[in-house]
Amino acid sequence: MKYLFPLAVFTCFCAFANDKNPTLEIVSEHWPPYIVQNTKANNEVSGVVTKKIKAIFDNSPLQYQITTYPWARSYYLAMNKPNVLIYSIYKTPERTPYFEWFCPIHAKTPVNIYKLKTNSTDISRLASLGSSVVGVLRNDNSHNYMVSNGFKEGENLTVSSSEENNIKKLLKGRIDAVIQSRDALIYRIQGSNFTIDDFSVGFKLHKDANNEHCMALNKNSDPAVRSAVKSAFNLWLKENA
Repeated sequence: MKYLFPLAVFTCFCAFANDKNPTLEIVSEHWPPYIVQNTKANNEVSGVVTKKIKAIFDNSPLQYQITTYPWARSYYLAMNKPNVLIYSIYKTPERTPYFEWFCPIHAKTPVNIYKLKTNSTDISRLASLGSSVVGVLRNDNSHNYMVSNGFKEGENLTVSSSEENNIKKLLKGRIDAVIQSRDALIYRIQGSNFTIDDFSVGFKLHKDANNEHCMALNKNSDPAVRSAVKSAFNLWLKENA
């Protein structure tokens, strides 16, 4: 089916007509089931949210490529390199000034603290975790949240480059708890001898924060790229209203 693009989108098409394959670099992390790095499928990135990203940009004049890295690297690239867009990212006051934001691309996804039921740690509130060890992902929102609340790396925080490593440590009893969304935890324990029924769920993080999935574009990106991203996002919102 052919779509009639708004004038703003047509203008972007014209702006790119004389350009040599303008490219938007899209980065993310492996966060199943929202973003899935399929190592057995030519490294294609899939997942519930990735499908929406592709729907947004397949109808834009931008050439784009999606690549997954550990979260810290993806965030660094998006912070420091023009024409780089990152997803899924929560919009927080600390992050807001550095990006142009496009929200939401997916509904809110709360994250909670989880432990194995065989572990005696009290995970009902943050204050009860002081003497426990919690696994977090390097430089992600939950890592920053725990540090801002007095937790220290090497004492009651262990930091990994992937959530899969945190899950392995939890299942082996090397740490007491992890911070996950329910769907991500279910996905990540597939193939183990554990099910979601083996876990207890504790308090929810970021109660007052916006947990919507967003995409964020480096603030120093080319104006034509910024305009094209904005037009593509707004068109997608209209089509899915």
